[in-house]
Amino acid sequence: MLNETSDVYSFGILIMEIISGRRPVDYSRPPGEVNLIEWIKTMVSNRNTDEVVDPKMAEKPSSRTLKKTLLVALRCVDPDSQQRPKMGHVIHMLEVDDFPYQDERRAGRIGQPYSDSPRYKVRVSARQVTEPGDNSTKSEI
Repeated sequence: MLNETSDVYSFGILIMEIISGRRPVDYSRPPGEVNLIEWIKTMVSNRNTDEVVDPKMAEKPSSRTLKKTLLVALRCVDPDSQQRPKMGHVIHMLEVDDFPYQDERRAGRIGQPYSDSPRYKVRVSARQVTEPGDNSTKSEI
């Protein structure tokens, strides 16, 4: 069924394809790299995000921007469609430079194979921040 959550999933895949220059499924790749989601999840988990970037990409993103973008993309492809962010939230996460994000590496979930995971999730933490020199508090989410 096509709906907003399937559009968000497709957008996540598109981000991964653009960054990596790879197709979502490529049987010409080694076994651990056939599934784009699995491969990117492994690379993020192993802190090898710079190796994900398509070598043909004219301008490489900063490591921080790359990691954030990949985490957002992985959140878009959460197997539980109800856990995927709304598209407006995705855009906000991608636009804000110092958006607070947190992956679940510490919880041990990011290393699980996509197919074995009950649901893969990269949480974006909601927290309040105070700008330097500003006494007001802003909510990031």
